[in-house]
Amino acid sequence: MSYQAIARKWRPTTFEEIAGQGHVTRTLQNALRLKRIHHALLFTGARGVGKTTAARTMARCLNCKQGPTPTPCGECTSCVEVLGGRSPDVVEIDGASNNSVNDVRELRDTVHYPPQSGSYRVYIIDEVHMLSTGAFNALLKTLEEPPPHVVFIFATTEPQKIPDTVLSRVQRFDFKRIPAKVVVERLRRISESEGLSISDEGLRLIARAGEGSMRDSQSLLDQVIAFSGESVSDQEVGEILGLVDRGLLHGMLGGLIEGDPARCLDAIATVHDYGYEMSQFTEELLELLRNAALVVLSPEARKHLDAPEEEITQLAALCEGVPVDVFSRWFDALLEVHDQVSRSTRPRLVLEMAVARLAGVRPVQPIDKLLERLEQLEKKLRSGGPRGGGGGGGPRPSGRFSAPRVSPRPDQRTQSTQSTQSTHAAPPNAPRGQALAFSAPAPRPEAVSQPEPTPVVQAEPIAEPPHAAAPLFAEAPSRPEPAVAAPAPAPPEPSAAAHPEPVAAQPAQVDPEPAAAQPAPVEARPVEPEPLAAPPEPVAAQPEPLPAEPAPPALALHTDNEARYASFLDELKGDPTIRMVVEDSVFSGIRDGVLTVGFPTDFRLDHCRQLMSHPKVIAAARQVFDVTALEALPREDEHRRTRTERRAARLKEHEEELWVHARADAGITLLLDELGGELTALEPLSLPEDLP
Repeated sequence: MSYQAIARKWRPTTFEEIAGQGHVTRTLQNALRLKRIHHALLFTGARGVGKTTAARTMARCLNCKQGPTPTPCGECTSCVEVLGGRSPDVVEIDGASNNSVNDVRELRDTVHYPPQSGSYRVYIIDEVHMLSTGAFNALLKTLEEPPPHVVFIFATTEPQKIPDTVLSRVQRFDFKRIPAKVVVERLRRISESEGLSISDEGLRLIARAGEGSMRDSQSLLDQVIAFSGESVSDQEVGEILGLVDRGLLHGMLGGLIEGDPARCLDAIATVHDYGYEMSQFTEELLELLRNAALVVLSPEARKHLDAPEEEITQLAALCEGVPVDVFSRWFDALLEVHDQVSRSTRPRLVLEMAVARLAGVRPVQPIDKLLERLEQLEKKLRSGGPRGGGGGGGPRPSGRFSAPRVSPRPDQRTQSTQSTQSTHAAPPNAPRGQALAFSAPAPRPEAVSQPEPTPVVQAEPIAEPPHAAAPLFAEAPSRPEPAVAAPAPAPPEPSAAAHPEPVAAQPAQVDPEPAAAQPAPVEARPVEPEPLAAPPEPVAAQPEPLPAEPAPPALALHTDNEARYASFLDELKGDPTIRMVVEDSVFSGIRDGVLTVGFPTDFRLDHCRQLMSHPKVIAAARQVFDVTALEALPREDEHRRTRTERRAARLKEHEEELWVHARADAGITLLLDELGGELTALEPLSLPEDLP
């Protein structure tokens, strides 16, 4: 006798032997026991989960001499013939090759013949979704009212392709993917019966590769036996299945955690040299990142891991102290890289460049903590206390993700002093609706951690003058401090303040006498803002030429039509079918009672020409312009912009304005100096609602 594959040799013959589908087998057994047998059954599910096996078992239970019974004897003629595929009362049809109306017509003509030896005539149609629409329609009447001795059993992997008229006439059973533990138990029993020596880890790798399909897992086991013989090692299983060595995956993850790009590149080079598929490597790395995130998330989440206990313990030790949001951001970035690697002709280059992107992922501080630190720094500025050397209001992030050490900038202290003494130059209202993206706080070098020079310490306790800008997030205006203003010298004369001399403030700072050195910063502060109100002449001279050239009547008429067109667009808001007319059109003109509308591209022009006859568009045009028709034309004036273009320009201007305000804000500058970082980006939490 020729060799028989494991998947065929170990095919279940009873409902009790079907693994992982208890919800289906129990229902069918109860229906047989209660004699409540439906005339049409539909088995759906993934490949290799037992649909055809359950259909054949159902046919045996129906035609057994003791039946219908949930436990066929397996010894009668009907049971033996059905098991061997020779029963004349069980007809198996391949829906992929018998999908025409003529095939269904032949089937319909034979259903009236009674069974020869059994009690039922069973028709098993596999891949029933491949039938044509005409074939389904030809089967409807027979499927709805078949003869009492006929039972239809359909099997498919794509139930969504079956017409609803057919689905309403059958009893549907959804087969689930078989859990990996159930597959491992079945493979263990088969291995022991076949005299095969293989570890549980090897069987688990085979079950994972089978992806919930018992038939696929058994076929892989057959392939492993052919490769290794009766004794199979885990390394041989990984080699025959094309699985990436777990050590390379853990090395890649360890390089990302430790911030060692060279270790990641070495792992990629090893994967390439061994001939592994890069897409397979990224796919397994995604699964490893998911496992690591669950390990860090909570101890209870570890029960959802499909991994041995040794690997879970190793992951827990490797990922200790790493925030879970880091794994989430790594996963998102690597998921995009996986798609690129799968399509690229140079996958190694894509993955190597992705290392630079993944290595730059660092933990982010919540905005609440940043705001809390800003408020504490603001309180220090109000109270006039010294800075200290801490971080001002919150623990610094610790762990394995500290930023790389950098040498301090030469002008760091100078900029810190200047930003402290010139806080009145910042805008009065700093933007609060933005999330500030700071670079990771770097550990300060030894030279920077020294105490601040004496001039800087003396300048901070001095209260801000009345004209200084309000502190960050403060609602009330700043007020002068009388305690500091008392020892200050008499203010300069109004004539001297109106024309300040910059060189006059310099001797006060280098005066050798201590009594004259302290009020020097107080004199320099109120002098600086005076030039802001000094030049009133250009402002008064600008409006004079404006009335000299009045706008021509044609321009006024055009402006009036533009305003009316804006009202016309407002009438059309809310209807998604004509959204393109509202967002991408401009007013072109009115000629002979026809409103002409311009569109920027040919695609929008072709699409919106059909919308010009929309009842709502015509009604709005008649109401606003009193026209009889509308016409879509290409946009003539490229300088005129649509609503979409205007909104994009306003958003860009808004972002640039926020960027300037953030860079000029004294509180943010002081915070950056305390953190030792710099402002890199502004991330909007929400778009402003007042932009048109």
